[in-house]
Parts: sequence; C-alpha cells; structure tokens
Amino acid sequence: MASKGDVQVIDDIMLMQGILDERMVQENDVARVNGEFNLIDLAPTVQTLSLSFKRIAVIENLVGFESLVKLCLDNNRIREIQNLGHLVNLRWLDLSFNAITTIKGLEKLTQLEDLSLYSNKIETIEGLDHCKRLQCLSLGNNMIRSMEQVKKLRAQRSLRMLTLSGNPIASEGEYRSFLLAYIDSITYLDYAMIDENDRAMAKEQYHDELLDTQEKEMVLKEKASREEKHSAYLQELEGAGILFAQTIFDELFADDADMERLKHLPNSKDPIDAFRSAFKNISEDYIRVSMERHLKRQKEIDDFDKSITKMRTADETDSGMLIDGYNKSKRIVADQITSPFSTLTSADCQRMVKSLQEELERVCDEMMNIEVRQVEKFETLVDEFENRLNEMKNETLEAQQLFFRAIEELEEKFSTSLRAVAMDLIDRFARDELDQEYFDDDEAMSLVVDKDTCMSVLTSSHDNHVGKIQKKEDEARSSEMRRFQECMSKYLGDESTRNRDRVLQVHEFSRQSKASLHALLATDDDDGFDDDDHGK
Repeated sequence: MASKGDVQVIDDIMLMQGILDERMVQENDVARVNGEFNLIDLAPTVQTLSLSFKRIAVIENLVGFESLVKLCLDNNRIREIQNLGHLVNLRWLDLSFNAITTIKGLEKLTQLEDLSLYSNKIETIEGLDHCKRLQCLSLGNNMIRSMEQVKKLRAQRSLRMLTLSGNPIASEGEYRSFLLAYIDSITYLDYAMIDENDRAMAKEQYHDELLDTQEKEMVLKEKASREEKHSAYLQELEGAGILFAQTIFDELFADDADMERLKHLPNSKDPIDAFRSAFKNISEDYIRVSMERHLKRQKEIDDFDKSITKMRTADETDSGMLIDGYNKSKRIVADQITSPFSTLTSADCQRMVKSLQEELERVCDEMMNIEVRQVEKFETLVDEFENRLNEMKNETLEAQQLFFRAIEELEEKFSTSLRAVAMDLIDRFARDELDQEYFDDDEAMSLVVDKDTCMSVLTSSHDNHVGKIQKKEDEARSSEMRRFQECMSKYLGDESTRNRDRVLQVHEFSRQSKASLHALLATDDDDGFDDDDHGK
C-alpha cells in the first residue's frame, strides 16, 4: 500500500477509475472491471476523465483519449503542463491546486473554453495565444505581482469570466478598476458580475493610458498582419517551386565574412544597392511569369483529375447497374424458391439457380471487361497528361536556367563595381588624396593599405556568391524534376492500387454471390420435397 506522501503514476487502473463511476470500482474490484472493459477500446470514446486527488506528479499516458472534452487534474502534485497536445478536442481543463509555475503546453488546445489554474505558483501570464476560444480563466491564488501581466489578457476577446483574486496584484488599490478598464470583454471578475457603470468609470480613469495601449496594439496588429501576409506569400512561392527567386539575394550575403569586411569600405553601399535593385526587377519578373506557369500547370492537373473522375464515375455506374440487375433477378428467384406456397420441383429450382449462375458469370465478366477498358482509357489519358506536364517541366527548367544566368551576370557586375570602388580608394590613398580620417574604422583602413589582401577578399566573396548561385540552381532543378516524378508516380501508384482493389472486389462479389446461390439450393433441399412429393 502506497504511503500518503508517495506520488502516483497515471496507469491503466487509475484511468479506468477515472472513466467509470467511482461507486462501481473498489480497490479489490479493479480486476473484475478490467475484465469487463478494454481500456484500449474504451479510451477513444471517453469525453470526460476525472483524475483529481490522485497525487499525480507527471501528466502522461493519455494517448488514445483524443475525444476527450473535459479533463480534471486538480488537487495533484503537477509541476509542468505537458503531454496534452494531442487532446485537440479539449474544451474544459482543470489544473487547479497543483505546483505549476509556467503556463505552457496549450498551443494545440485551440478548442479550450474553460481553464482553471487556480492555486498554483504562476507569476507570468503567457502561453495562451492559441486559446482564442477561452471564455473562463481562473488564475486566482497564484503569484502574479505585475499589473502589466493583466494587459496580456486583452488578446482574449472571447473571455467572459476571469478570476485573479488571491494574487499579490489583487491587494493593490487600483486592481479592480485597472482590470475593468483594460479587460473589457469580461462580464464576471472574481465571481462577481461587473456593473457597466463601474466599467465606464474605470475606462474614464485610465482614458489616456488606454489610448496609448490601443495605439501600440494597432501597430503590433498591423505588423502581425504584414508578417502573416508575407508568410502566406512565401508559402505560395514554395508551393509553386520558386521560393529561391525571393530568397537567393539574402542568401548570397548570409554568412559571408569577406563581404562583411568589404562593407566597411566607403562607398561600398552603392554597388550593393544597385545589385539589390537589379535583382529585385529580375526576381519580380521571374516570379510573375513562373506563377502564371504554375497556375497553368495546376489547371492541367485539375482538368486531368476531372477527366479521371468522370471516367471512373461512368464505369462505376455501369458496374452498379449490372449488379443491381443481377440482384433483382436473384431476389425474384429467391422469393419463388423460398415461398411457402411454392409448387416448384427440385429440378425447377436447380434450373433457376443455374440460370442465375450463368447471369452471374456474365455480370462478372462484363465488370472485368469494364475494368480492362478503364485501365486502357486511363493509360491513354495519363500518357497525354504526362506529355503536357513534361513540356511544362522543360519550360520551367529553361526559365530557371535563364534566371540563374541573369543572377550570375548581376553578381559579375556587382563584383566588378565593388572592385572598382576598392581600387579607387587604394589609388587615392596611395596618392595621399585620402587620409586615415576618411575611413570609418580600422577594418576599412586595413584593406586599403594592403592591395593584395583586398583583392583576395573580393575574389573570395565573389567565388562564394557564384558557388551559392550554382548550388541553388542545382537544388531548384532537382526540386522541379522531383515534383514532376512525384506527381506522375502518385497517379500511377493510385491507379495500380485502385485496379488491384477493383479486381478483388469483383472476385469477392462473385464468391459471395455463388455462396448465396448454394444457400438457395440448400434451402430447397431442407424443405424435404422431391419431384414425387410434389406429384402426390
């Protein structure tokens, strides 16, 4: 027997106790219950699970409870919120009376509506950004000391009930008015309904501060919106296989120690800006044309999908009509044979069943013929589709090649311009036209006074850029080839699987139908009548 101070592990017995009515499960009766209920089968159907007062230290072993809507883990010894990410349907979570210090691990619980973290050791309000549906939040009796933490709850626009009593901030004189002013979505604070007059007075009290907060929130919102749009744009480019055209310029200068040294040279910014501007023009043109090509390719795929679906639907309809016709004939014969008023002889029954067998063979043969013709039609369609897709792939590869040659040309011009800037500085310094004060730092000076080192740095940076361009071109080409191959492999693989499954379905239909016909004959034999009996 575990001592009162021992922590417990969430095991099958505890889970079963949490699922079933506590009155059903006694400590000496757990084996019987486990014999009647299989936890593996039961878990996916469970919507409410109570694991309160179990001395649990670690949240674990809840795999399989994906349908869970309500989970009680209150009054335990939990220090960390973890292993809950798969419970995506959870709407009610009670973690009160534990030892939790940080709100985390809730990122995937987007359906959460009621969260209790009452009486823990939380100092910071965080980790709730993805819980947009949260309506009830209990953070009372924690260690929240800063009123600034409360402002974070302004993002919870669905929040209606909030509990913060028992925190250090609750003892501050402006506690209630501050919350009423800043968290205007709530209707209950610390279990008491909010008077709208009190809310209005609080907002008036914090009017200037609220305006400042709202302005900052608007700036952050606009920034987030821009970032979201940019992220969506990058995903669109990734889907079209042309993300490299957007990112290659920054990648050229990334991790380039030589270029970082060259940037210290006076007037080096002008060649870089000219390079960036020229690249932007080429990149935008390439992306525009490539997106048009991508949409054309996607339309080709959509049209092919529609053609395949139309063909398969028509063939499925024809096969269905054959099966329906056979089943209709079988029902008529079965009704005649099994009718208590039937006057059919055994010979009549056998003759009728034999006729059905022949019809069954014709139906199965015709369904196999339909399948053969469908395979042939698919091969014709997929050959035409592959040819068109291959042409588009070749166009894309040619466009890639032109793009990368243009970038190489820009890099060559940029390198030449930067070299000219460096040589001009070196020559002017050698003629005493420039003194040390002209240069911003020692790095620039060290390059100007040592021509060989400067030229070596320029060459190294240029070679680095050219190498990156060529590597990115190889990656882009390989990606396009792979995209073509994966597309065709998917269609061919799906068709092979479909054809195999269809043939098996026809054979299974034939087997089951033959068994049904044999059963009809057995029914006739069980009647105990023969030709003579019917003749009497």
